[in-house]
Amino acid sequence: MLDEAEFRCLGCGACCRIKDGIVRVGDGEIARIAAFLGMDENSFIERECEIAPDRKGLMLRSTEDGACVWLTTSNRCRINQVKPDQCRTFPFSWRNPDSGEVCPALARVCGSVAGEKG
Repeated sequence: MLDEAEFRCLGCGACCRIKDGIVRVGDGEIARIAAFLGMDENSFIERECEIAPDRKGLMLRSTEDGACVWLTTSNRCRINQVKPDQCRTFPFSWRNPDSGEVCPALARVCGSVAGEKG
C-alpha cells in the first residue's frame, strides 16, 4: 500500500478526467453530497447519477469527454468536502493497473513516467 507521506497530489485533475472512468456512489455518499448541495436525495440521483455499466449500483455522471461533472476548469473538486470515498481514497486504498500512467504524482512515487508503458 502507498504511504500517504510519499504521495503529493499535483492538483492536475488527471484522475478526474479518465475516459470511461466510474465513480461509484452508495447511499451514504448520496445522502452526504445531496445535503451538501441542498438537494433531496432523489433529485440528486435523478440529475447527477446514472446506473453503472455492470448495473450493480449508481455512479456519478461524467461530461461528454469523460471528466467528472464536479471538476472545475481550475482542476478543483466542487464537492471536495463531501466527495465520494472512491475519490477520497485514491491512490492509497485502491488504484487501477494503469493509474501510474494517468496520475503523474503516482508515477513519480512508483518510479515510472506517466504516459509511458512498462
